[in-house]
Amino acid sequence: MPSLPRLLVPLLLLGACGPSLPPRYVVEADVDEFAYRRYQRVLDVEVPVAGNPAEGHTATYVARRRDGAEVVFATAFVTVYEAAPSLTAEVRERLQELASLELRTVRTHRANVWRLEGDETRWVLWVSGRHVVKLGGPPGEEVPDALLRRYLSLYPSDLDRRGRARSGADSAGPSQAEAADDAELDVPASLREGAPR
Repeated sequence: MPSLPRLLVPLLLLGACGPSLPPRYVVEADVDEFAYRRYQRVLDVEVPVAGNPAEGHTATYVARRRDGAEVVFATAFVTVYEAAPSLTAEVRERLQELASLELRTVRTHRANVWRLEGDETRWVLWVSGRHVVKLGGPPGEEVPDALLRRYLSLYPSDLDRRGRARSGADSAGPSQAEAADDAELDVPASLREGAPR
């Protein structure tokens, strides 16, 4: 049998290491009690970032409760941005602006994630490189644990325990607002906007 070209062997080994992302970014398979039902690609993303185009990919999962009468849904929304740098800071700022939902950083499955919670709403989100993953469970319920584990295995969280990008993460860096504030601090006070002339 002829030997494989030397360059092909490392590529094959690289492909065998770790999980690869699904072709359409979401898990298109049943996850525990939740049966996969639908995929949709969207251009209207939930967290737009100026200068960083993105597209979204959603999946819907359905489960029938034990009594058989109630059907509940879970959703996954993966937003894919063109670039990763500063993505965590940009997304975090947008989430903090949501007055109707409480934002907390929590640790689950050895990863840090954001938890958004309102009256009947509970979401779990995190940044992984140039991806933002958002998972939701049935109204008033937690995100299904099996779904959370599955997506964290595909998209490891870049977040540290304070909900910021870990040092060295692809999505680390200041947001545009933070960078503008830093730039203004570098300008002498007499030259800043609104300074007396």
